[in-house]
Formats: sequence, structure tokens, C-alpha cells
Amino acid sequence: MDNLIPTLYKSYGKFCNYRMIPNENDGLLPVERRVLLSVFQIARNKLTKSVRVDGFCLGHYHPHASAYNTIVQLVHQNFLIGQGNFGLFSQDLPAAAARYTEIKLNPIMEKLAFELLDYVPWKAIDLDPEPSYLPTMFPLCLLGTTYKIGIGFGYKTLIPAYKQEDLFKRLMYLIGIRKRKPIIKPISDCEILSTDSELEALLTTGKSKIKVKGIFEVNNEDYSVSLKSWPPGRKIESLINKFKIELDQGDIGYSDFSDSNINIIFKVIKQRNRQLILDKFIKKLENEITADIPFDIIVIDINDNVKRTSVDQLLLNSYNNYTNLTSVMLKDKKRELEDVLFEYNILEKIRPFLSKYLKKIDDYEEVIKSISRDSKVGDNVIRLLFSKYRINKLLTLKIDKEEIIEKIKFFDNNLNNLKEYVLKKYEEN
Repeated sequence: MDNLIPTLYKSYGKFCNYRMIPNENDGLLPVERRVLLSVFQIARNKLTKSVRVDGFCLGHYHPHASAYNTIVQLVHQNFLIGQGNFGLFSQDLPAAAARYTEIKLNPIMEKLAFELLDYVPWKAIDLDPEPSYLPTMFPLCLLGTTYKIGIGFGYKTLIPAYKQEDLFKRLMYLIGIRKRKPIIKPISDCEILSTDSELEALLTTGKSKIKVKGIFEVNNEDYSVSLKSWPPGRKIESLINKFKIELDQGDIGYSDFSDSNINIIFKVIKQRNRQLILDKFIKKLENEITADIPFDIIVIDINDNVKRTSVDQLLLNSYNNYTNLTSVMLKDKKRELEDVLFEYNILEKIRPFLSKYLKKIDDYEEVIKSISRDSKVGDNVIRLLFSKYRINKLLTLKIDKEEIIEKIKFFDNNLNNLKEYVLKKYEEN
């Protein structure tokens, strides 16, 4: 038993990391992927009660616990559209119960993550078969409105988020379309103080400290400071508590407007030495709202192993996956059309003989053999057509081979110019 403990411990750790660290292919945790899949299946175009989506997810994919907290997070990330009270993370204000809120898929997500869903591998993990990853154009951990945090078994990941248009620019540089290298910045409501080399390190290595400073405005006329933002991870209560001495002494007061674009207004309330108090307060405030964000991009690879990666590698990985799946899709569509064209060619050969044997239609085998003999078409091919179409359909089916041939040429052209086709899809989104 003692010899089994390290093996079991390692297996348990791997299981925890799979659940808590994003997948490198789509940038999602399993529960996030399952929620998005559930919404795609039952709430793609219309608002649906969150509790119904949660129940569907529990029953088909995620039997571990309610996924409502994940639903709320995905609404705040703008991956889902929500109606109702979904709370405020900055204020620790919880969302309303799942029975009171409604959700549907953000339309842009259908193009970004679901257009090639039929062409990714599916497997049964807990309940019903589910996709191993979503075929996203960009890793979703790099999109959204907040940074991605994950704490696994001996690992912690903090992944920056960017504007989609900035990720597109960077990707175009990485694949050689854009010659000038864009240094893109993570989204932030704070001022980013880091140098281009520090930002580039995050893009190329996945590990870098990015310095940010909150934004505030000073009103010297009434000796007040309007604080509009502060570094992520800081709570209002802890920030205000940094000025406990000034508050207790009656030097300053504050008003909380967290539901507006101002957030907090500090004001000097002592009448003597007001400018001196204001200057000292501003100096201390600048120090408190300046911080280093220690980004470290840790993900799960295709074999469920933990690894460090970079923004650039995540972008290229998604792009290559999307390109390969697009190729599979185009070949599949072309093959379907070739099958139809083949059927049309066979139908043209046997149609002149169909009416001749309609009186014997009660004996399919005799009819098939007779038509095969007269048309010189193999009986297995005719039998396949008979199993697929009714006799009346075979007689009346409109045969438009030219249209099918043009469509096959369309897919052939896209396959021969796959990179241009994929780039056009990216540009459309």
C-alpha cells in the first residue's frame, strides 16, 4: 500500500490540474467548456433560465456540482449574454439565484468557437460524449474582460486578456502576414507602466511582471480625489483600510460610488492644512494603487500534462488547430458533393430503365438485377440508391450536375488556397 501512495497522489494531482488549469487548445476549464456547450445546444438564440442550462449541464456533462458560478463568470466575460442580476465581482455582490436569471450565447461565440464543432474529437469523460476542446479561433483564456486565474496541484496560472483586434494583429505578425511587430498590451482599466520589453516577454515566454497604476483625478478646488480604478485583485474594503489612520484622525472622508465609473471619492475634510493633507494623501494613494501583476501562463496540454506556454504559442496553436479543422471540413463537404455527383451519374444511367420494371416493383431484387443488366451498372450501387430514395423520387429527382460541379470547384479552390480562406474567416470575425 505504501508503494501505491506516490502513484495515487500523482494521479490525484493530475486529475486536479485537469479540472483547474485551462486547456491549451481552447483556453477553457472543463466546466467552462461544458457550460458553453450546454448553452450552444439549448440556449443558442433565445434567453433561457440559467437553472435550466445548469440542470442540462449537470445531467449531460458535469455531474460534480452546480455550474451556476461558472455561468455567472461567463456572463461577466461577455461569452454569454445575461438578463437579470448577475452581481458585481468588485464588490463581492452575489448574483441572483439561477431561477431568476436568463442567459443565451453571445452570437460572436458561435463563429469564434462552434463553427467546426463536428470536426473535433469527442469522448465520454463523465457522462455523455463531449468535445475534447472547442475549435476556437483564439484561445478564450486570452479574451474576455478579466484575467484568467487557476490554482491546481502545485501550480498557479495567471493569464492576461487582450482585445480581440490586438490578438488578431499579433497573430498576423506571427504567421508572416504583418511585417511590423505589434507590442500588444493586456486589457486594463489601469495605466500600464511596463516597458515594451516587459510586455514582449509576456508575449514570447508567458512569464513576466507587468506594472500597473490605478487611475484617479484630483480636484484642487474642493480638495478631493476621484479614484476610478486600481490593480486587479484588490478589494475596495482593503484599499480603504490602507487609509485607516487618516480616516480615524478625520483628515479625509470618502464616498463609495462603486456602481458608477468613479468608484470612490476621497475628500479632505479637515479645514487646516488642506493642501498639505491632500498632497500627502495623493503620494500615499499612488503607492497603494501601483502594483506588479505576476503573469505566468500555465496550461494543460493534449496529454493532460501541465506546461508553461506563451501568448504567442497559444495564438499559433489555436490558429493551426483551426486551419487543420477547416481543411477537414472542406474535404468532408467536397466528399459529400462528390457522392451526390456519383449518384446523379448512376441515376442518369438507370433512369431510362426504371419505368420498364415498375410493374415488378414488389420484387425489388428482380428489378435491381434487371436494371443492372440493362444499364451495365452494378447491382450493389443500384441497391444503395433504392435504399436511399423511393422509386418515385428516382423518377422525378432534378439532376443539376453543373451546380454540384461548381460547388466542388469552390471547395477545391479553398483547399488549394487554404491559408487565404482561413485568413478571410479571421477577418470576418
